Parts: sequence; structure tokens; C-alpha cells
Amino acid sequence: MKLNKGKICNSPFLGVYSFVTDDYCIVPNNILKKEETHLKKYLKTKIIKTTINQSPLIGVYITGNKHKVVANENSITTKEIEILEKEGIKIKTVNDYNALGNLVALNSQYGIASVLLNEKTISTMKTFFNMPIKQEVLANGEVPGSSLYVNDNLFVVNPNVSEKEYNNIQKNFKVNGKAQTLNYGDMFVANDVVGNKNATIVGHMTSTAELIKLDELVVELEE
Repeated sequence: MKLNKGKICNSPFLGVYSFVTDDYCIVPNNILKKEETHLKKYLKTKIIKTTINQSPLIGVYITGNKHKVVANENSITTKEIEILEKEGIKIKTVNDYNALGNLVALNSQYGIASVLLNEKTISTMKTFFNMPIKQEVLANGEVPGSSLYVNDNLFVVNPNVSEKEYNNIQKNFKVNGKAQTLNYGDMFVANDVVGNKNATIVGHMTSTAELIKLDELVVELEE
């Protein structure tokens, strides 16, 4: 697995502007060509260009894993659904808060959802993803989707996380991780990073010290 820095739409907030799995990377239509080339080089995925909620803030409005994503029913248009379904992605809509990317953290094993979401949404997601999803306050906040970045290879979490929360993340998601900041002190780390089995890419403002700490994790995973 490679570790690198990057931008999307000239922004260091990669997780805000994209959604990445092992097979595809959903990005805004106005992504710069050099940024698209960089993502392809490291993530080695298909690039899908679209909007969500007629906005470039892809990672804010959707959450998911593998070939499934969830969005608020009023935050994704019929055309946007058609674009994703044409690429083999299954879409489930719910009637709840619209910024689901900020409120839910998932990999293929487990999910943590905000306590702000209603019970019907949680039930729908459990059935759709066919796995446990638990509502929790994480790092003293109600936005676990922003405080925790997780995939099937690693996690990065807000450094304010407690030891118990950290251990539960490791146990339930079944991956190793780091509690640290990215993008020069940002604690909402899921806004700052994207990745898959091929690479982890962090925002270009990430400091050398932050990069070294994350690189220790990447090296551990390769051993």
C-alpha cells in the first residue's frame, strides 16, 4: 500500500469531495485533470464523475462500502442515481439528515452512526449493508463520519477518542489504526483522507510529523 498527498478541486479535504472504494472513486465533475490522474495512479480505480445533491461535496452526502451507498432521499437526484447505478452501484435512500457522510462511518464489517439519526434509518442501513451498525457518540461528538475514517485495511480517528473507543473501533471494524490529526491539525480526519487496498491519500496540508505517524501504520500493514 502506498501513502501520498493530494488535492481534489484544489482542496486538501479529499474526503469531503470524493467517495472511494477498492473498485471506484466518485469525484466532482470539475475535478482537475492532474488531480484525476493522481488518484488513478495511486488508487488504481475507475473514476466516476458526478455531483451529489447537485453539489461537488460527494463525501458529505453519501456513505457506504463496496458497491452500496446510502443518501438522503432529498439529497440525490434521479439523474445522479442513474449515473451511479449504471456503474453497478446500488443506492438506498432514507428520510433523515442529509449529510450522511459526516454522520456514518462504515467498512464491510461494522458501522458507527450518529445518535442524531432516527431508528428507521439505522434499521434500513443494517438491512441494506447486512451488518451491525451501532449509534454512538465518538470523541465527544455526534459526527462519527467526520471523526473516523475507516476502510477494510485501516482506520484513522480523531485524537480525542478515548482508549475504550479506540479499542472498540479496532475490535469491531477488525482493522488497525492511528488516533491522530491530518491536514496540519484537523481532528475531523475523515474529511482529510481517502484510500483503498492500493493506497492512502491524505490532504496536501498534512504535516511531515502527521505523515510519518500514518506511514508507521502503513508500514505495519505491509509487514
